[in-house]
Amino acid sequence: MTASLSAIGGPRSRTRKAILDAAMDVLGTNPNASLGDVASAADVGRSTLHRYFAERTDLLRALALHVHELSKSAIERAEPNCGPPVEALRRVVECQLDLGPIASFIYCDSSIVRDDELTAELDTGDELIVEVLDRVATKGTAGPPGWPRLVFWALLDAGHDAARQGAPRVQVVDAIMASLTQGTINPNQS
Repeated sequence: MTASLSAIGGPRSRTRKAILDAAMDVLGTNPNASLGDVASAADVGRSTLHRYFAERTDLLRALALHVHELSKSAIERAEPNCGPPVEALRRVVECQLDLGPIASFIYCDSSIVRDDELTAELDTGDELIVEVLDRVATKGTAGPPGWPRLVFWALLDAGHDAARQGAPRVQVVDAIMASLTQGTINPNQS
């Protein structure tokens, strides 16, 4: 029992989480940042970082899984199956936008994309987003099957770019929602 408690919340677990959280911030802002930059942001030495993640690819794999879990948890907290569909979709957009640009990084990094097993894992978990998109799209959608899901993630990426350029968060969320509900999944189209 002591071992499991240590694994969940002990110093080793906290250090690992601090490194992953720092990697989210650092690599989300600068995808070419060094491991030294990540270690510095985590307030640990490079040797400590290397004890947890021997190589950059090890860190990126763990980071991808960490961000994926954060994304799934955020989706659940947004309660996409509760309330009117457009309001539920807005909550989902807001919760995913709050994760920052790291999601775009992990889905585009070549070392992650080349890992077929990891890519398959990362391609799951957004079923609730697809469901809320389907709930909003009472009269069908523009584009081929699966298009709303692809557009959702592309708009989120654009939203991160706009926020990085200084656009107010509320404007970013409004723009994403307008693009979805007045274009791709217009609930009022005939």
